Amino acid sequence: MVNKRSYLGLLFALLVGVAAAAPVRAEELTLDNGQKIVGTVVGFENGMFKVETEFGFALVRKDRVRSITFSPGSSKDDAAKQASETGKPPVPADSGASASQPEAAPPFSTVARPAAAAPKPPPVSRPLDVPLPAKIEEHLEGTSYINDTFQFAMYKPPGWKIHEGVSRETGRAIMAIGSQDERTLLFVDRQVWSGKPDLKSDATQANLRSTYEDYQLLGQSTMQLDGRPAVRRDFTGVLDGAEWHGVSVHLARGDTAFGIIGLTSSEMFQFQQAVLDKIIRSFHFQGSAGASTPQ
Repeated sequence: MVNKRSYLGLLFALLVGVAAAAPVRAEELTLDNGQKIVGTVVGFENGMFKVETEFGFALVRKDRVRSITFSPGSSKDDAAKQASETGKPPVPADSGASASQPEAAPPFSTVARPAAAAPKPPPVSRPLDVPLPAKIEEHLEGTSYINDTFQFAMYKPPGWKIHEGVSRETGRAIMAIGSQDERTLLFVDRQVWSGKPDLKSDATQANLRSTYEDYQLLGQSTMQLDGRPAVRRDFTGVLDGAEWHGVSVHLARGDTAFGIIGLTSSEMFQFQQAVLDKIIRSFHFQGSAGASTPQ
């Protein structure tokens, strides 16, 4: 049997550190044609920058870059590194200076009109560190668990117990329920974003990979849950010498991503997989769709 320390330690390990996954700096690359790319430069090889943007990773040829503007959060080492790679001086975000000299006008030409400014890309949405409310209201109605604070409900199997105080222990979990033998656990967490949540963010996967030994992603797929797009991941891993099977489903409501994560020991997987799927499929928000969530 999985002991109490492993059971609650599993929950704590899964939740710690995800909020720190957001990039802390950003660069603005201006290309020769005036186009601007905003993101975080994460690598340079074969004469190309690898830039992490809101829409994914972009490869940008070094000889296409006119200038690079660094945000105030970028370090001097970052600026020096980029300058050595591009052969062009970096431009601080607050300097107002340009990294390149203006080109002379071609002979026998009239004054050229300035090129139309490229539309600025929308701000990159990032996870925010928003603490949970001091008190979370919840109650049961038969076999239904209802969270009054965050306005959602789902099925609670008969005999399963609610783990009280889990939000205080983890700082991220809204609620947690589990079987009496403590071999199966399901919890719900939430992450507030600065804009539209990125349900396919690598933050969750990276956290699972760092938590488990021999972590393996068995599959990832999109689905509909409560009439909303959702992303499902199935995985296995070893923690405290025990093998666990898990499933996580993430969906968004407004600027908040909710994660429903179910875990069960390997010897109980065949019995509890259907139960976890039933709980996840029953998850639904109460009240009007798209209403703002408590922060």
